[in-house]
Amino acid sequence: MQPFAPLGRDVAHRGQKCGHSPADSAATDCTADATWHILWTADGDAGLACDPHAAVARQRFVFVDFHRVGPDCNMPGAWWDHDRRRCLYPDEKPTEHATAAQPATA
Repeated sequence: MQPFAPLGRDVAHRGQKCGHSPADSAATDCTADATWHILWTADGDAGLACDPHAAVARQRFVFVDFHRVGPDCNMPGAWWDHDRRRCLYPDEKPTEHATAAQPATA
């Protein structure tokens, strides 16, 4: 079994919706609101997930960190604050343990 999550296509912003898409197509996109923000790689690849799909991801894949979705998650230029387990607004000073999060992917 592959321990890393398959990073899907780049998706235009569709609100804070779950990024799960079994066939990596609009026809199979999960329509639930995202409740979790997952940092998949140390390079900043991140995604959003609803409760059921986040639970599956935690069981099946390795990831760097995760936190509950906040208003600044998935915002362009946001920083992932590992110490406070949240995203920071672009005008906030990042801590030394922050990672630049990339746009969410499926």
